[in-house]
Amino acid sequence: MATRWPGATPYSPIPAAKNLPGGGTGQERERKVVSKGNQQYPPLRALQASAVLRRASDEHKKEPLASSSQQHFDSPPAGHQPEQKPQGPHPSYTGQGGQESEDYESEEQLQHRILTAALEFVPEHGWTAEAIAEGAKTLGLSVAAAGMFRSDGSELILHFVSECNSKLSELLQKEQKLVQLGEAEKKPIDEFLRDAVEARLRMLIPYIEKWPQALSILLLPRNIPSSLNLLTSMIDDIWHYAGDQSTDFNWYTRRAVLTGIYNTTELVMMQDSSPGFEDTWRFLGNRVADAMAMSSTASQVQSTGEAVVQGLMGAAVTALCWKS
Repeated sequence: MATRWPGATPYSPIPAAKNLPGGGTGQERERKVVSKGNQQYPPLRALQASAVLRRASDEHKKEPLASSSQQHFDSPPAGHQPEQKPQGPHPSYTGQGGQESEDYESEEQLQHRILTAALEFVPEHGWTAEAIAEGAKTLGLSVAAAGMFRSDGSELILHFVSECNSKLSELLQKEQKLVQLGEAEKKPIDEFLRDAVEARLRMLIPYIEKWPQALSILLLPRNIPSSLNLLTSMIDDIWHYAGDQSTDFNWYTRRAVLTGIYNTTELVMMQDSSPGFEDTWRFLGNRVADAMAMSSTASQVQSTGEAVVQGLMGAAVTALCWKS
């Protein structure tokens, strides 16, 4: 049985998401922030981006030209069918007119591939342009491709956070389907919240030594709007799959409380040296239990107050009727 939350708490409300009121996920809003490069990341100047991409594409495709005599003797016999080469993704570039060449992946797709490949080098180089350059090299591109991104590494961090949020949403969706099919039991609300936050924080483990650097970059003024959008989107998803259908002020209260639990546990995790982050998960469980206990106490106080008010009103009505 889910514990009832209070109508209002001293927590400050966070910005309302797209799904207010009545539930829904934060994925639609996140896609608007993340999937469109011209909103999450500052737009690149067309000429600069075109030059960088064209250079990367030309170096990737450059091959020595054969002489006319070699072409004559090496030409295939009549009727010979040339071997079909497998088609794969190609580096793309966008012309100054803004139109992309046919049969080429978009600039956004290329950036996504580079950032994904760069995550492998974060433990060594941190959230830096060097990691992005190494990622581009693994794709057969020039290190000049790193010039498409900011030098502070913020786009690499935001890409990682977005990918983690998507993985968490997919995980929660699968669990929900298992419950609907009767293949799994529905978890109590406190257990569900604890497991969801733990699953999301475990995605930081491969990069935990470099995560303080990531947080310091995300807290830069120009990166705060994007990072907050990703954070609130994740919190929205957790509450949606937890079954939250609130349409009143509780919608804000629940998200503010869970945001505080996530952020404080994240800070504890960066300082945790216990095996398997046992101290972190214990801290998380205690904070969730505290929040549930506070909500239960507040609900009891609210119910008691309502009963007292109703009793006083009833007594007043009785007194008026007796006097009349």
